[in-house]
Amino acid sequence: MKSKEILSAFEKEVKQNKISASYLFYGDKRVDLLFYALEFSKMVMTKDVEDEEEKKNIEKRIENFQYSDIEVINRKNENIKIDEVRELIYDAIESAYSSPKKIFILCGIENLRKESSNALLKILEEPPKDVYFILLARSLNIISTIKSRTIKFHLEGEGNEELGVSKEIYYFFDGNENNIKQYKKNGISLEEYGDSINSSEDVLFNIKAMKEYEKNRTENSESNSDDELKIIINYNRSIEYIVKKIRFFSVEEIYIMINEIELEFKQEREILGDLLGKIIVTAKMATNGENLKKMISLKNSLRNNVNVRSILFNFFDTLQELV
Repeated sequence: MKSKEILSAFEKEVKQNKISASYLFYGDKRVDLLFYALEFSKMVMTKDVEDEEEKKNIEKRIENFQYSDIEVINRKNENIKIDEVRELIYDAIESAYSSPKKIFILCGIENLRKESSNALLKILEEPPKDVYFILLARSLNIISTIKSRTIKFHLEGEGNEELGVSKEIYYFFDGNENNIKQYKKNGISLEEYGDSINSSEDVLFNIKAMKEYEKNRTENSESNSDDELKIIINYNRSIEYIVKKIRFFSVEEIYIMINEIELEFKQEREILGDLLGKIIVTAKMATNGENLKKMISLKNSLRNNVNVRSILFNFFDTLQELV
Protein backbone atom coordinates (compact mmCIF):
# COMPACT_ATOMS: atom_id res chain seq x y z
CA MET A 1 0.00 0.00 0.00
CA LYS A 2 1.12 3.55 -0.74
CA SER A 3 1.08 6.43 1.73
CA LYS A 4 -2.51 7.66 1.33
CA GLU A 5 -3.85 4.11 1.22
CA ILE A 6 -1.82 3.19 4.30
CA LEU A 7 -3.10 6.12 6.36
CA SER A 8 -6.66 5.44 5.21
CA ALA A 9 -6.32 1.78 6.26
CA PHE A 10 -4.94 2.92 9.62
CA GLU A 11 -7.96 5.18 10.18
CA LYS A 12 -10.36 2.31 9.48
CA GLU A 13 -8.42 0.07 11.85
CA VAL A 14 -8.44 2.61 14.68
CA LYS A 15 -12.20 3.13 14.31
CA GLN A 16 -12.73 -0.52 15.25
CA ASN A 17 -11.89 0.34 18.88
CA LYS A 18 -10.10 -2.92 19.57
CA ILE A 19 -9.42 -3.58 23.24
CA SER A 20 -5.95 -4.83 22.37
CA ALA A 21 -4.12 -5.93 19.23
CA SER A 22 -0.79 -6.94 17.71
CA TYR A 23 0.32 -5.55 14.35
CA LEU A 24 3.11 -6.30 11.91
CA PHE A 25 4.26 -3.46 9.64
CA TYR A 26 6.72 -4.68 7.01
CA GLY A 27 8.47 -3.13 4.03
CA ASP A 28 11.90 -2.79 2.46
CA LYS A 29 14.64 -0.27 3.30
CA ARG A 30 13.05 2.49 1.22
CA VAL A 31 10.13 2.73 3.63
CA ASP A 32 10.21 4.65 6.90
CA LEU A 33 8.51 2.00 9.01
CA LEU A 34 8.83 3.86 12.29
CA PHE A 35 7.24 6.95 10.78
CA TYR A 36 4.13 4.93 9.96
CA ALA A 37 4.14 3.28 13.38
CA LEU A 38 4.15 6.74 14.97
CA GLU A 39 1.39 7.95 12.63
CA PHE A 40 -0.74 4.98 13.65
CA SER A 41 0.05 5.69 17.30
CA LYS A 42 -1.05 9.31 16.89
CA MET A 43 -4.42 8.16 15.54
CA VAL A 44 -4.89 5.79 18.47
CA MET A 45 -3.91 8.29 21.14
CA THR A 46 -5.93 11.21 19.74
CA LYS A 47 -9.01 9.32 18.55
CA ASP A 48 -11.32 10.86 21.15
CA VAL A 49 -9.47 14.13 21.69
CA GLU A 50 -11.67 17.00 20.55
CA ASP A 51 -9.49 19.95 21.53
CA GLU A 52 -7.21 20.72 18.55
CA GLU A 53 -4.49 22.29 20.68
CA GLU A 54 -4.33 19.26 22.94
CA LYS A 55 -4.31 16.97 19.91
CA LYS A 56 -1.36 18.79 18.34
CA ASN A 57 0.50 18.68 21.63
CA ILE A 58 0.05 14.90 21.88
CA GLU A 59 1.14 14.40 18.27
CA LYS A 60 4.25 16.52 18.79
CA ARG A 61 5.24 14.58 21.90
CA ILE A 62 4.79 11.32 20.01
CA GLU A 63 6.97 12.57 17.14
CA ASN A 64 9.68 13.55 19.63
CA PHE A 65 9.52 10.20 21.46
CA GLN A 66 8.39 11.97 24.62
CA TYR A 67 5.01 10.32 25.10
CA SER A 68 5.02 8.22 28.26
CA ASP A 69 2.62 5.53 27.04
CA ILE A 70 4.49 4.78 23.81
CA GLU A 71 7.73 2.84 24.03
CA VAL A 72 10.02 2.28 21.05
CA ILE A 73 12.31 -0.72 21.44
CA ASN A 74 15.44 -1.62 19.45
CA ARG A 75 15.69 1.48 17.24
CA LYS A 76 19.13 0.32 16.07
CA ASN A 77 17.63 -2.90 14.68
CA GLU A 78 19.92 -5.16 16.66
CA ASN A 79 19.13 -8.58 18.10
CA ILE A 80 16.43 -8.14 20.72
CA LYS A 81 17.60 -9.86 23.89
CA ILE A 82 15.41 -12.14 25.97
CA ASP A 83 15.76 -9.77 28.95
CA GLU A 84 14.34 -6.91 26.85
CA VAL A 85 11.32 -9.02 25.95
CA ARG A 86 10.77 -9.96 29.59
CA GLU A 87 10.95 -6.30 30.60
CA LEU A 88 8.47 -5.43 27.85
CA ILE A 89 6.04 -8.07 29.15
CA TYR A 90 6.33 -6.66 32.66
CA ASP A 91 5.73 -3.09 31.42
CA ALA A 92 2.77 -4.21 29.29
CA ILE A 93 0.96 -5.58 32.33
CA GLU A 94 1.05 -2.19 34.06
CA SER A 95 -1.74 0.28 33.33
CA ALA A 96 -1.28 3.22 30.99
CA TYR A 97 -0.25 6.47 32.66
CA SER A 98 -2.67 8.93 31.10
CA SER A 99 -3.76 7.53 27.72
CA PRO A 100 -6.45 5.26 26.31
CA LYS A 101 -3.80 2.71 25.29
CA LYS A 102 -0.21 1.67 25.82
CA ILE A 103 1.73 1.09 22.62
CA PHE A 104 4.94 -0.88 22.25
CA ILE A 105 6.81 -0.47 18.95
CA LEU A 106 9.44 -3.14 18.31
CA CYS A 107 11.93 -2.47 15.50
CA GLY A 108 13.90 -5.14 13.66
CA ILE A 109 11.65 -8.09 14.44
CA GLU A 110 13.37 -10.08 11.68
CA ASN A 111 16.45 -10.11 13.94
CA LEU A 112 14.65 -11.85 16.82
CA ARG A 113 16.32 -15.03 17.98
CA LYS A 114 14.28 -18.14 18.74
CA GLU A 115 14.31 -17.71 22.54
CA SER A 116 13.18 -14.07 22.32
CA SER A 117 10.57 -14.93 19.66
CA ASN A 118 9.01 -17.59 21.86
CA ALA A 119 8.87 -15.25 24.84
CA LEU A 120 7.29 -12.49 22.77
CA LEU A 121 4.79 -14.89 21.22
CA LYS A 122 3.19 -15.57 24.58
CA ILE A 123 2.08 -11.97 25.08
CA LEU A 124 1.17 -11.45 21.40
CA GLU A 125 -1.30 -14.31 21.63
CA GLU A 126 -3.19 -12.59 24.46
CA PRO A 127 -2.21 -8.91 24.70
CA PRO A 128 -3.22 -7.25 27.99
CA LYS A 129 -6.26 -4.99 27.90
CA ASP A 130 -5.60 -1.58 26.27
CA VAL A 131 -2.18 -2.63 24.93
CA TYR A 132 -1.13 -2.48 21.27
CA PHE A 133 2.03 -4.08 19.92
CA ILE A 134 3.44 -2.82 16.61
CA LEU A 135 6.20 -5.01 15.18
CA LEU A 136 8.40 -3.56 12.43
CA ALA A 137 10.23 -5.80 9.98
CA ARG A 138 12.28 -5.39 6.80
CA SER A 139 11.28 -8.87 5.65
CA LEU A 140 8.86 -11.64 6.52
CA ASN A 141 11.75 -13.89 7.52
CA ILE A 142 10.29 -14.31 11.00
CA ILE A 143 8.71 -17.27 12.73
CA SER A 144 5.32 -18.21 11.29
CA THR A 145 3.56 -18.16 14.65
CA ILE A 146 4.34 -14.46 15.13
CA LYS A 147 3.07 -13.71 11.62
CA SER A 148 -0.13 -15.61 12.27
CA ARG A 149 -0.78 -13.76 15.56
CA THR A 150 -0.56 -10.27 14.05
CA ILE A 151 -2.58 -7.99 11.78
CA LYS A 152 -0.26 -7.34 8.84
CA PHE A 153 0.28 -4.14 6.87
CA HIS A 154 2.61 -4.28 3.87
CA LEU A 155 4.05 -0.76 3.44
CA GLU A 156 5.42 0.18 0.02
CA GLY A 157 7.83 2.99 -0.80
CA GLU A 158 6.68 6.21 -2.45
CA GLY A 159 7.56 6.94 -6.09
CA ASN A 160 9.52 9.99 -7.24
CA GLU A 161 6.37 11.95 -8.13
CA GLU A 162 4.81 11.30 -4.74
CA LEU A 163 8.04 12.41 -3.04
CA GLY A 164 8.29 15.45 -5.31
CA VAL A 165 11.70 14.76 -6.84
CA SER A 166 13.09 13.87 -10.25
CA LYS A 167 13.81 10.26 -11.21
CA GLU A 168 17.53 11.08 -11.08
CA ILE A 169 17.30 12.15 -7.43
CA TYR A 170 14.99 9.25 -6.59
CA TYR A 171 17.35 6.60 -7.94
CA PHE A 172 20.43 8.36 -6.56
CA PHE A 173 18.99 7.86 -3.07
CA ASP A 174 17.63 4.38 -3.90
CA GLY A 175 14.12 5.62 -3.20
CA ASN A 176 14.93 5.99 0.51
CA GLU A 177 12.16 8.19 1.91
CA ASN A 178 14.17 9.51 4.86
CA ASN A 179 17.15 10.54 2.74
CA ILE A 180 15.02 12.16 0.05
CA LYS A 181 12.96 14.13 2.57
CA GLN A 182 16.13 15.33 4.28
CA TYR A 183 17.68 16.23 0.94
CA LYS A 184 14.65 18.36 0.11
CA LYS A 185 14.62 19.92 3.58
CA ASN A 186 18.31 20.89 3.47
CA GLY A 187 18.09 22.18 -0.10
CA ILE A 188 21.52 20.81 -1.05
CA SER A 189 22.52 20.45 -4.68
CA LEU A 190 24.11 17.11 -5.56
CA GLU A 191 26.56 18.94 -7.77
CA GLU A 192 28.14 20.49 -4.67
CA TYR A 193 29.66 17.12 -3.88
CA GLY A 194 30.56 15.88 -7.34
CA ASP A 195 34.09 17.31 -7.37
CA SER A 196 35.05 16.03 -3.92
CA ILE A 197 35.83 12.50 -5.16
CA ASN A 198 38.94 12.30 -7.29
CA SER A 199 40.70 9.08 -6.27
CA SER A 200 40.29 5.60 -4.84
CA GLU A 201 41.46 7.05 -1.49
CA ASP A 202 38.44 9.39 -1.49
CA VAL A 203 36.20 6.42 -2.30
CA LEU A 204 37.54 4.37 0.63
CA PHE A 205 37.20 7.30 3.01
CA ASN A 206 33.55 7.77 2.06
CA ILE A 207 32.76 4.05 2.26
CA LYS A 208 34.20 3.88 5.78
CA ALA A 209 32.34 7.05 6.81
CA MET A 210 29.07 5.58 5.57
CA LYS A 211 29.69 2.34 7.44
CA GLU A 212 30.15 4.24 10.72
CA TYR A 213 27.07 6.33 9.99
CA GLU A 214 24.95 3.22 9.39
CA LYS A 215 26.26 1.53 12.55
CA ASN A 216 25.56 4.52 14.78
CA ARG A 217 22.29 5.82 13.43
CA THR A 218 18.96 4.59 14.80
CA GLU A 219 15.98 3.49 12.80
CA ASN A 220 14.18 6.56 11.42
CA SER A 221 16.87 8.94 12.73
CA GLU A 222 16.98 11.97 10.51
CA SER A 223 20.11 13.59 9.22
CA ASN A 224 19.86 16.77 11.25
CA SER A 225 22.89 18.42 9.74
CA ASP A 226 24.41 19.09 6.38
CA ASP A 227 27.43 17.00 7.44
CA GLU A 228 25.33 13.86 7.95
CA LEU A 229 23.54 14.19 4.63
CA LYS A 230 26.91 14.87 3.02
CA ILE A 231 28.07 11.41 4.17
CA ILE A 232 25.18 9.79 2.31
CA ILE A 233 25.66 11.86 -0.83
CA ASN A 234 29.42 11.33 -0.93
CA TYR A 235 28.93 7.60 -0.44
CA ASN A 236 26.55 7.41 -3.38
CA ARG A 237 28.89 9.56 -5.46
CA SER A 238 31.74 7.21 -4.54
CA ILE A 239 29.81 4.21 -5.86
CA GLU A 240 29.24 6.08 -9.11
CA TYR A 241 32.95 6.91 -9.23
CA ILE A 242 33.91 3.24 -8.82
CA VAL A 243 31.61 2.15 -11.63
CA LYS A 244 32.74 4.88 -14.02
CA LYS A 245 36.46 4.95 -13.23
CA ILE A 246 37.47 1.45 -12.15
CA ARG A 247 38.81 0.55 -15.58
CA PHE A 248 41.38 3.33 -15.08
CA PHE A 249 42.50 2.07 -11.67
CA SER A 250 45.99 0.61 -11.53
CA VAL A 251 46.55 -2.93 -10.25
CA GLU A 252 47.99 -1.42 -7.07
CA GLU A 253 44.90 0.75 -6.52
CA ILE A 254 42.60 -2.25 -6.98
CA TYR A 255 44.67 -4.30 -4.55
CA ILE A 256 44.68 -1.55 -1.91
CA MET A 257 40.94 -0.97 -2.26
CA ILE A 258 40.14 -4.68 -1.94
CA ASN A 259 42.46 -5.02 1.04
CA GLU A 260 40.92 -2.04 2.82
CA ILE A 261 37.35 -3.17 2.13
CA GLU A 262 38.16 -6.68 3.37
CA LEU A 263 39.64 -5.36 6.61
CA GLU A 264 36.72 -2.99 7.14
CA PHE A 265 33.89 -5.44 6.43
CA LYS A 266 35.30 -8.93 7.07
CA GLN A 267 33.24 -9.35 10.24
CA GLU A 268 30.20 -7.53 8.86
CA ARG A 269 29.21 -9.39 5.75
CA GLU A 270 25.67 -8.05 5.66
CA ILE A 271 26.93 -4.46 5.35
CA LEU A 272 29.47 -5.59 2.73
CA GLY A 273 26.63 -7.23 0.82
CA ASP A 274 24.76 -3.90 0.83
CA LEU A 275 27.87 -2.19 -0.60
CA LEU A 276 28.27 -4.75 -3.41
CA GLY A 277 24.53 -4.60 -4.08
CA LYS A 278 24.71 -0.83 -4.46
CA ILE A 279 27.58 -1.23 -6.96
CA ILE A 280 25.57 -3.82 -8.93
CA VAL A 281 22.52 -1.56 -9.16
CA THR A 282 24.67 1.40 -10.26
CA ALA A 283 26.49 -0.72 -12.87
CA LYS A 284 23.34 -2.42 -14.13
CA MET A 285 22.99 -0.30 -17.28
CA ALA A 286 26.56 -1.05 -18.36
CA THR A 287 26.55 -4.80 -17.91
CA ASN A 288 25.36 -7.80 -19.87
CA GLY A 289 23.21 -10.53 -18.40
CA GLU A 290 25.95 -13.05 -17.74
CA ASN A 291 28.29 -10.64 -15.95
CA LEU A 292 25.40 -9.28 -13.91
CA LYS A 293 24.47 -12.80 -12.84
CA LYS A 294 28.07 -13.48 -11.88
CA MET A 295 28.29 -10.32 -9.72
CA ILE A 296 24.99 -11.11 -8.01
CA SER A 297 26.13 -14.67 -7.37
CA LEU A 298 29.38 -13.41 -5.84
CA LYS A 299 27.50 -10.98 -3.60
CA ASN A 300 25.10 -13.73 -2.47
CA SER A 301 27.99 -16.07 -1.68
CA LEU A 302 28.87 -13.77 1.25
CA ARG A 303 26.15 -15.61 3.16
CA ASN A 304 28.28 -18.74 3.07
CA ASN A 305 31.57 -19.49 4.76
CA VAL A 306 33.72 -18.43 1.80
CA ASN A 307 36.85 -16.30 1.53
CA VAL A 308 35.91 -12.60 1.45
CA ARG A 309 39.11 -11.58 -0.35
CA SER A 310 38.46 -14.08 -3.14
CA ILE A 311 34.90 -12.77 -3.57
CA LEU A 312 36.12 -9.18 -3.76
CA PHE A 313 38.85 -9.93 -6.32
CA ASN A 314 36.40 -11.78 -8.56
CA PHE A 315 33.72 -9.13 -8.09
CA PHE A 316 35.93 -6.17 -9.04
CA ASP A 317 37.57 -8.15 -11.84
CA THR A 318 34.11 -8.71 -13.34
CA LEU A 319 33.24 -5.05 -12.80
CA GLN A 320 36.33 -3.95 -14.72
CA GLU A 321 35.26 -6.05 -17.67
CA LEU A 322 31.86 -4.48 -18.07
CA VAL A 323 32.43 -0.73 -17.69
